[in-house]
Formats: sequence, C-alpha cells, structure tokens
Amino acid sequence: MTQANGGATPLVTVITPAYNVARYIGEAVDSVLRQSFRDFEYLVVDDGSSDDTVQVVRARAAGDPRLRLIPIAHSGVSAARNAGIREARGRYIALLDGDDRWRPRFLERQVSLIESLPPDVGMVFCRTRSILENGLLVKLHWQRAGRYDFDDFVVRNNPAGRGGCIILASCFAEVGGFDERLPFAEDLDMWLRIAEGSASPVLWGSKHLLVDRRLRPGAATRDTTTGEAVLDELLAAQAAKLRRHVTAEAYVRPALLAFKYGSDAKRAQEWAEVARSAGFARLARSPAGWQLLAWHAMPGGGRRAVRGTAELARTTVKRVVARLPVS
Repeated sequence: MTQANGGATPLVTVITPAYNVARYIGEAVDSVLRQSFRDFEYLVVDDGSSDDTVQVVRARAAGDPRLRLIPIAHSGVSAARNAGIREARGRYIALLDGDDRWRPRFLERQVSLIESLPPDVGMVFCRTRSILENGLLVKLHWQRAGRYDFDDFVVRNNPAGRGGCIILASCFAEVGGFDERLPFAEDLDMWLRIAEGSASPVLWGSKHLLVDRRLRPGAATRDTTTGEAVLDELLAAQAAKLRRHVTAEAYVRPALLAFKYGSDAKRAQEWAEVARSAGFARLARSPAGWQLLAWHAMPGGGRRAVRGTAELARTTVKRVVARLPVS
C-alpha cells in the first residue's frame, strides 16, 4: 500500500464532477477516500448544484486534507472536468462521476497497471458493474483486456464507457480538455483525440471489475434524440480515418443501439444501411453484426413489439427493486 505523501506532489489527481447528486455523492467520495492506494489528491468540482451536494462534500473535506471542493457556475460535466484538470497536480488524472463508486482497490490496481505498461499508453480503463439507485447489482460489463487503438474505439463504440479511466495528465496538455460544446459522447471524443493526437496514443483495458456505475432517472446518460444527432456528426468526422476497418463498420453498434433504444427510426435505418455496406462477411464476425442483421430484417411492427417487451421487463424490475432496502 502506498502511503500518503504529505505536502509533496501527489502521483494521482482524482476528479469528480458533481451536479445535484446529494443522495449519492457521499458514497462516491467515501469510495475514493477509502482506497488502499493513498498517494492522491481529490478534487470534487461542484457544477452549480442547487441541492445539498456542497454540504455533503464539505463535511467530508473537513476530515481529510486530500479532498478539496471547487465550486463553479453550472456549465456541464465537461466544464466541471476541465476545471479539475486545470487544478490537477498529479502525473495521472482519474475520473469518477458523482453518482458512481469505486471498488476499494481501484487506484491500487489501475496505477499499478499503467505504470507497468510502455510509455505510449495514455489511458487505462476497467470493467464495470451496473447498480440501481439502491445499490443492487444488475449487470456486469465486459470488454477484452489489453491494447486498444483509434480503430477499436470507433468501431466498438467507446468500450471504456464510464469505466474508471486513469489518464496521463500530459495527454490533456497535448490534445486539450473535454469539448464543452458536446452534450453527448464527450468522453469518446476525448479518447479518440488522445488515440489520434497525443504522444501516448494507446488505450488499455484492465481485466478487473473495479467501478460501480449507478443507473438512475435524470442521470446524464444516453439521450436518444440529442445523443444520436451528436454521434452522427462524430461518426461522419471520425469513421473515414479508420485504418484497419472499413468506414461502414463504425456504424454497426450505433445502428444496433438505435434500433433497440432509439427514438429516430429514420436515423437507425440510415445507419443500418451504411453498416450493411460492409458486407455480410464482415458483419458476421461479431455478435453486434449478427444482431444488427436480425433487427434490420424485422418489420417495423416486430421491432416495436420487441422494444415494448423489453421496456415492460425493465419497468417490472424497477418496481420490484423499489421495494428493496438501500445497500
């Protein structure tokens, strides 16, 4: 276990953007302060919250000098992250959202991983678990461990997700901060900029499940209207840069998700047509390709029926879970 370094420069800066997450921020902060690895500073950037988020953080900061609250006017998650990055002193920057939580050995494992890898690795991420509002585990998210590049992140539609990323601080100096104009996919945009334009372009996945991602109403997750429009622009700009894959492969997973969850049937159909131009042989290489072919072959009524059944199942689970105690 690494010990706290007193007044010396910390190895890691942890940044949490927080906006009206008073119900969850205490658990997020505690999960950082209880890490087995101790050589870090912790910056919680309050993005103009109107609830008790600030009070919860201040109460914990009073008992731990590693934690500092940075208040800003409400400007969005990217602006909050960037405010933290500007204040960061660590060699590495670790990101945790205000309603998620780390497992106790997150920093220990992820810092050990990135320091064991070649200097061309600019970011490491991990496997995650999805939990409901009350902490009930509902899903494990798997991605292959090991090396990823620009092509992987475009074609696999951001395998890091919110997967507990630790990034070399030098990457932000080289490619800039998060794009504050983007209301969606700002993380994918950042990882692609690191993979394309930094001196450490390799991204690396850990084999460990180290982050709990909370699913809750009102969270800044997938907005099917705004999100698909932003993603369409990102794909148009980035898919043509693929080196190991054809452009059409970048549209497979977005088309599949648009069929499953999207509100824009026209865009889903357009993406699917582009994806299908990759050819059956390429699509057949992956489960996502097979699923896309099946969804594309369904009549519109069939798709609506499948989505309706899935939504009914989700609603039923939520009603059951709402009666369970908070963890």
